[in-house]
Amino acid sequence: MTNRWAVLALIMAAQIMANVGPLGIPSIAPLIREDLGLSVTQAGSFLSAYYIGPVLISLPAGWLADRWGVRGAMVLGQTLIAIGLFAAALAPSFSFLVVIMMLAGAGYGVLNPTTTKAGMAWFPPRQRATVVGLKQIGLPGGGALGALLMPPVALAFGWRTAVAVSAAAVGGLALLTWALYRDLPEPASLEPARARSPFWSVLANRDLWLVSLSTLIFAGVQTVFLSFLVLYLRDVVALDLVVAAKYLVAAQVSGVAGRVLFGLLSDRLFGGQRRIVLAIAGVGSMGCALLLSTTAPGSGAGLLAPLAAGIGFFGIGWNGVQHTLMAELAGTRAAGTAVGLGLAISSLGVTVCPPVFGLVVEGLGGYRAAWLALAASMVVALLLLIPVRERALATS
Repeated sequence: MTNRWAVLALIMAAQIMANVGPLGIPSIAPLIREDLGLSVTQAGSFLSAYYIGPVLISLPAGWLADRWGVRGAMVLGQTLIAIGLFAAALAPSFSFLVVIMMLAGAGYGVLNPTTTKAGMAWFPPRQRATVVGLKQIGLPGGGALGALLMPPVALAFGWRTAVAVSAAAVGGLALLTWALYRDLPEPASLEPARARSPFWSVLANRDLWLVSLSTLIFAGVQTVFLSFLVLYLRDVVALDLVVAAKYLVAAQVSGVAGRVLFGLLSDRLFGGQRRIVLAIAGVGSMGCALLLSTTAPGSGAGLLAPLAAGIGFFGIGWNGVQHTLMAELAGTRAAGTAVGLGLAISSLGVTVCPPVFGLVVEGLGGYRAAWLALAASMVVALLLLIPVRERALATS
């Protein structure tokens, strides 16, 4: 495969299919709960378990992609996801399922920085944020596809069959990747021969740590929005569950659009600048949290529909630009390691922030203070971006 657009199609397919099963599992959680005799808390913990994998594996996996090449690491990531999902389909107990979801998450921790490195290698700087944004629609796009397809399969054939089918799709794409993808040769390095290894150069880069810590908060805010929106709209705004869920779907669809449009804005309107786009996303997310704190029973679609769209666009759409910035700060030689660092730290935010938000809601007796605290946390994230020094990009 030597056509860059065919490569983009392949990595987009890999990202989407990798998310169908893991992010589709919550849509069939009631069936899993009934079969395995789980509590509500256990049935809602699958994604938290899944994201432990990226926390643990993303940094070494990014280094592996830099050392081993995209093709091998990409196939490894897809294979781990497929094995994890196949094993999940056979899970006899909750504890086994949690461990297996962590294995599948480790596969995603390998795949995600690797596909970013592929996009960076195959496309010139003026297209990178757009390409990575397109690639990163895999999370909301795959999640929406899983929520659409897995419930009817599970109702017709059982939840285990639905999970096994999603595993087979990922495994098939792993074989296709092995057959079609070819690594580009690494560009000649301008660094001296004794330059430190990509792994240690990434760990010593202050700008990469600043972006990573900032996007830990971005990722935590994103996950809080997605985890609590339906609960909030049902319990506080007093919407019917089905209506509240439609606003969540609207946020996910808007998130897909945001990941593409923010990339285009960064590449075209802002001439390759990345921080300004992250700042726009951060200010928008902060505004959405503040607006949520003002909603009440009786709030209508005139407020809630654009608010849901804003939550998706600003709260989810930033991810591709962040990946691009991390890769560019490190340079092509260490791009995988850098994106792995960012993914490991942001996944920590995904795992930790929703429980903390829930504790604030319970401890203070309501959501208003929690939404205000979420907005305040985004101020911290924006302040961390101010001292980041972006690299000047070539125009080729």
